[in-house]
Amino acid sequence: MAESKDTGHQTPWTDSDQIGRAAKPGDKLEFQRPGYKHVGIYDGEGGVYHMSGGAGVTSKSDSHYRRDEISQVAGKSKVRVNNERDAAWQPLPKTDILKRAEESLGKFGGTYNAASNNCEHKANYMRYGKPESQQVINMVNGIADTFCPPYCGEHPSFLY
Repeated sequence: MAESKDTGHQTPWTDSDQIGRAAKPGDKLEFQRPGYKHVGIYDGEGGVYHMSGGAGVTSKSDSHYRRDEISQVAGKSKVRVNNERDAAWQPLPKTDILKRAEESLGKFGGTYNAASNNCEHKANYMRYGKPESQQVINMVNGIADTFCPPYCGEHPSFLY
């Protein structure tokens, strides 16, 4: 498996016990889920910082920043490094990424909102200082591609 670089790349999907060979501290990890990807920051020691409700949480308003082992977060799903945004956005220095992640542990993540405050927003904020979700952008543009052309012709992307 290729080693992660700071030039905007992603690795192939792999099992959680293999990702440590490709990931470097501060890399953004994606975990396959049905219908979406869960996202966090690799700590360099087999763990991932991420926003999650965790066990026993009954409300999406209870999301907190956590550090869990990659295998716990992955479960049976595949995982990959995805630093594609590095090509467009300058990642913060690794020490700053990890400091942001460490300082956020146990803190309230805000009321979860799939469109404006999800795990990808938080991981991108930690890595780049930009709370954005490509999954949300892709969804909005997909909806616009489906419904806008019959009514308003070709649309420029609503979000890029």
